[in-house]
Amino acid sequence: MIDINGLIYSKLKEIGLPVMPEIFLSATTNLPVITYLEYSNRDYIVGDTMEYSELIQMIKVWSTDLGELMSNAILIDAKMRPLGFKRDFGSPLFSDGIGQYILRYKATGFNKIEGVI
Repeated sequence: MIDINGLIYSKLKEIGLPVMPEIFLSATTNLPVITYLEYSNRDYIVGDTMEYSELIQMIKVWSTDLGELMSNAILIDAKMRPLGFKRDFGSPLFSDGIGQYILRYKATGFNKIEGVI
């Protein structure tokens, strides 16, 4: 398993909006805000000294303004691509005056295994 949540958090924080894991989002959260959620972190090749994992992150920007959603989605994309993530889904969604731009990213992670046994 590869833990990249700290790296994702620090890169998204550079955008200048509050950032939090999506599990902590509530009805009282101030908008705009960026949330992230590890969607998948599964091994698909494991050897004696290394592993490759499929990493999927779902990132959302929340706002009441469509223009703000779009401009921040572009900034999120600019932060994720240099980390090796490719966007495979992006779509806005509005309900009851609150909007979210949902972005899903995939990457292949590599981890060197040292002294497990």
